[in-house]
This record gives sequence, C-alpha cells and structure tokens, in this order.
Amino acid sequence: MILIIDDDPHVAEVLARLITKGMGHPCRTCFNSSDALELVRRQPFELIITDLVMPRVSGLDIARTALEAYPDTLVIVVTGHRSLETGISALRIGVYDYILKPFKLDEVRHSVQRALERRTLIEENRNLKSQLALHEGKWELVGKSPAMEHVYSLIQRAAPSHSTVLVTGESGTGKELVARAIHRLSTRCEGPFVSVNCGAIPDSLLESELFGHLKGAYTDADSDRIGRFLQADHGTIFLDEIGVMPMRLQVKLLRAIQEREVMQLGADKPQTMDVRIVAATNADLTDMIARGEFREDLYYRLKVISIKLPPLRDRLDDIPRLINHFIRKHAQQLDVNPKPFAKDALRKLQTFNWPGNVRQLENAVESCLSLSIGPGPIGVAELPDEVIKNNVMPSLPLELGDEPIDLAMVVGQFERHLIEQSILRSKGVKSKAARLLGIKRTTLIEKMKRFESDPVKAG
Repeated sequence: MILIIDDDPHVAEVLARLITKGMGHPCRTCFNSSDALELVRRQPFELIITDLVMPRVSGLDIARTALEAYPDTLVIVVTGHRSLETGISALRIGVYDYILKPFKLDEVRHSVQRALERRTLIEENRNLKSQLALHEGKWELVGKSPAMEHVYSLIQRAAPSHSTVLVTGESGTGKELVARAIHRLSTRCEGPFVSVNCGAIPDSLLESELFGHLKGAYTDADSDRIGRFLQADHGTIFLDEIGVMPMRLQVKLLRAIQEREVMQLGADKPQTMDVRIVAATNADLTDMIARGEFREDLYYRLKVISIKLPPLRDRLDDIPRLINHFIRKHAQQLDVNPKPFAKDALRKLQTFNWPGNVRQLENAVESCLSLSIGPGPIGVAELPDEVIKNNVMPSLPLELGDEPIDLAMVVGQFERHLIEQSILRSKGVKSKAARLLGIKRTTLIEKMKRFESDPVKAG
C-alpha cells in the first residue's frame, strides 16, 4: 500500500490517480498531517509520498516517525522549497527521494517505480536471509505445521521494525526462541540480546536490575551498576513474564518506552537508550487489566505487534520433527550415540497431552537418552512415568456405579481423544481431520477452541 500525504487535496488526488490508474498500485490519501503522523506510527506502508511543508506537522517529521517505526518504508518528499539544506536534511534521515514542485508526472512515475523496485529487492533479501537462518537452524524453532508457519511469517514481518512485540502462549511453548529469532533477523542483530525473567527477580531488586543504580542509592549499593536496558543499548531486551511486574515499575517501564530513556536509582537525570523491547507472558493481560493488576496503557504499548504461540497439543504433527531435533541436540551434549524411539514408544509420545508443551517434550527426550540402556531403540518402559501412564484411549466407565459421574467430562475426554487422533492422522490438515470425524471443518475448529479455553471438561 502507498500512502499520499498532502494538505492540498487537489495535489493528493492527482498523485493518487497517477499511481492507481496510471501504475496499477493501491494507494491511500491523507490531507491532515496530524492524522498522517498517527497513521504511520501504527501501520506500515511500502511507500509514503508526502508534502514537506504542512500545518502542524512537517513532512520531515512524518518521514522520521515512519522510518523509526518501520525502517524498510521508502519515503518520497515533494516540495516547492528549493533549499539545498532541506534536501540534505531529508536524505540524512533516510528519505529515498526528493521531488521539487512544480513536478512532471513522468518524473513522479519514474521515482515511484524505482522506489518500488528497491522495495522488492529489500523483501527478496529479507526472505532469503530468513530462509538461510531457518535452514541453518539459527532460529532454534522447529516445526512445519500451519500454526508454526504462521508464527514464522509474523517473525519475518516483525523483525525489520523497531516496534515493541508481545509474545503470548502457554509456558514451555518457546517464547524466548521467538524473541531471539526476531533479534537475529533485525537490523539490530549485531547488538546485544539481553534476557530478563521478571518473575525470577525479587520485586525489591527488579527496578535496579532493569534500570541500574548509582553507588549509595540504597544501603547495599556499594558501586555503580548499569541496568539491563542500558546493557541492551542498540540491541534487544527480552522481558519474560511481564505480567508479574509490580504496578509501580509498570509506570517506569511505560516511561522508558515512551521517552526512550531510563532513570538509574540515585541519579538526577535520565540516560537515553536505543532498545527494541520484546515482552512475553503466559498470563491473560486483559483479565489482569480488568482486575486492576496491569496497566492498560502499558499493554497497548507492548502489544504494537502481537505473536501468539500455539500449544504443542495444537501442532501434534510437529512432534516427530521436535523429537528428532532433541535427539540430535542432546546426544551431542551428553556425548552419547543418537538413539531413535521404538514405534510403540513414539506412539505414546504422540498421544500424550504435553501440558508442559515443547519444554516438557525436550526434557523427556533428554531423560530417555540419559537413562536408556543398550544399543536398541528407546522403548515404552524407558519413557517418563507420566507418559507411560497416559492411556492412548481415555478410560471410560462401561457401567454406572453407585457414585455419580461427570458425564460432560467423560464425553469431553473421549471427544478430545478422537479429535487429537484425527489431527495426527491428517498431519494437521483440519479439513481432512473433519472428514475423518464426519463433521464440518468449522465445527472442528470450534471444538478445538473450546478444548483450549475449558481444559478441565476437555480432559
């Protein structure tokens, strides 16, 4: 999408006709510079064509804001001011081209065409870089299910931006791996990646850990300490378990995001920083906002880009790939020969619910490699107890006893088992799984959503 910004509607419409009818590209016009500034903050555009001198907000301010939020955006500035200094200023902040009024339509067409060709090259280079990273295992994320392909796509699109990212998902789904992948594919990849588990640091120490302190700021502060934010300058900071952060620190984090500066404990002036923030949580922050436990303004600042990781039970067809990956990884770390799982053991692993998700599966594979005896494949008897005890078929009461049963739970367990088996046999293709069950695809999706939101009844 191309955005045209000009406070003169006639000029904007002339450019819009040239681009849509003359060149065949979709575009959007905006006549208010203040509205345009907010628009480029929250939405990426392939190309922005903006007038330079407008009431309230200048074209250079709009260009600067757009390039800070989405560095791959190309900006063409159109102006009637023939100042060399203005042109140099525009190019210095990253403006792609500078066109003087009165302009010829052929001149604009040529500039737009060159900009879009460059945009295509940028996209091709990013995709190539991403595919190479994935092929070389640099992402550390494993899986080819539709759910994971969607995650990969979001990572590729989020990486070039400087916007904050909120990664959500159950514990053990790999949220830090997503953050590292975003960093490695970003323009900050040469800078530091700093990871902070907010839930593992006592509340009394978290502020100093994040923002730093000066000597004497409190009783035990016997030397200066730079915080994690300043350690991550020109790089990425990953804030895991962001939902446990105390409200008083949420205010300071919000200020750090808005002002791009931090105040060390004991200091009388802030320090500027250039840090990309990726936050993660397994909590429902909207529920926490409703309970007054999380700031709504901070939530929206963190959630500029949102990536939700699927639980392992929703990507069962990825389990064999994950197992092979963990066999290779831990065999090397343990200095043992890689050993496959026997077919019946593999079936057990594939039908287990994995409440701890990928992390639990990895721990199970490592345990099996460590404790397995003999040269043969790993058998059922060598699997962790919780996997061995998991019945392939849910246990169903064949007769009613004297004690009442929870009919909804029993039916839910059986229904869930059949759905999991259909997804497994169809290799994640929901339309095929629905055919195996004799139901509509939409019905299957609704049932899967219900299982996720009501795990007790689902079994």
